[in-house]
Amino acid sequence: MTVISIESATEADARELAPVLRAADRLEIERLLGQHDPLEPLLASVHGAREAWTGRADGEIVCMWGVCPATLIGPTGIPWLLGSDLVPLHRKAFLRENKRWVAHALDLFPLLRNVVDARYAEAIRWLRWLGFTLHAPRAMGVHGEDFIPFTMEAVHA
Repeated sequence: MTVISIESATEADARELAPVLRAADRLEIERLLGQHDPLEPLLASVHGAREAWTGRADGEIVCMWGVCPATLIGPTGIPWLLGSDLVPLHRKAFLRENKRWVAHALDLFPLLRNVVDARYAEAIRWLRWLGFTLHAPRAMGVHGEDFIPFTMEAVHA
């Protein structure tokens, strides 16, 4: 039986994930930021996050995710998730956790927004499943590649 663990993300986790980052995540970083080595963006995400977590299966890193404030003060958070090739093997366990995490992130920030590479079909399906609203693609990568902005707002009764 697979043992799934979720812990606060650390710099060491970022260093562990960077060399095994799945190809689509690596390509998204290259297209958006122009960086071929994902370590620096991973470290920046961990250090800039209000909260960040690492998911493991049987001790092996599967993914890291978190939410960074868009500004020093303000209601907007920037959610992110980057994973290894182990994500598909443990999809069900982490999908359940993702729904809980999004609800928690909305408690921290009543507005979540970020962008996803318009060619990253798997990530786009996942974002829709989580309930994010996807907007019209915009040219914004380092070479004008299309990225799709996505948002979610907290619903207050």
